Amino acid sequence: MAQPISVSTAAFDGYDLPVALDEIAGAGGKAVEIAYIKGYVSFDETAFTPANAAAVARALSQSGLSSMAVSAHVNASLPEAVEQLKRRMDFARRIGANIVITNAGPASLRDNLKQNLDQLIPEAAAQNVVIAFENPGHGSGDLLSTVADAADLVQSVGSPWVRINYDIGNIFTYSREQIHPEDDFEAVLAYVAHLHLKDVHSTPEGWTFTSIGDGSINYKKILRRLSQLGSTAPVGIELPLRLKRPGRQDPFRAPDPLPLSMIRAAVMRSLDFVESELSAV
Repeated sequence: MAQPISVSTAAFDGYDLPVALDEIAGAGGKAVEIAYIKGYVSFDETAFTPANAAAVARALSQSGLSSMAVSAHVNASLPEAVEQLKRRMDFARRIGANIVITNAGPASLRDNLKQNLDQLIPEAAAQNVVIAFENPGHGSGDLLSTVADAADLVQSVGSPWVRINYDIGNIFTYSREQIHPEDDFEAVLAYVAHLHLKDVHSTPEGWTFTSIGDGSINYKKILRRLSQLGSTAPVGIELPLRLKRPGRQDPFRAPDPLPLSMIRAAVMRSLDFVESELSAV
């Protein structure tokens, strides 16, 4: 099995980080993606201080886990994003991760993004941390609306420090189910530093987030094809189970955290499915 697999702490929204790490390790996980995503979990900018990075690194060590990527989303086209992303890259380096996943921003601010990257790419090289822009799961007018947009951005920037985090579930929901990622993902693999595995079950009432393999996306086909292609891009299991999307509206968080037993079962089921399918070919 070529791909390293991690589990995002987004699944454990509402619980302290040590709890999430121990649960992931207990479920058989070897690596974790620390998630600081507005709307998914609660956090503020103090999360990215050296002191907190040291605390997170200790917690990772105590749980026997490593970290390859940090999800720490900002709108990278805004002026304040330069300092925000510098803090996030420093945080990632301090905990042993070499990928920061973030948002590119709207297509209307493409030039602003390119100007920000002129300042961020030297910092990424110095920190040895790749900036991986993620395609969105809701809204409209995003710079990374399609795989063609993603490829165009990476090609136009022309730096190995700027790549894509291809979120498979987001393609499905952002396109309102018009694009099926199992027929779409290969076109962007050359520009991918990391992949998010996120599954949704589509019903007439809307979308619900599920364990990987239990939703409406053909993950069996995707994972087996990744294995056939010999992809080595890390894959992150992202289970935002606390989020709701009735009527296919923008996601919102349920008022209370889910029971740990429910999260634990979803993580274990997802890990078993992903490991099995990546090893099937």
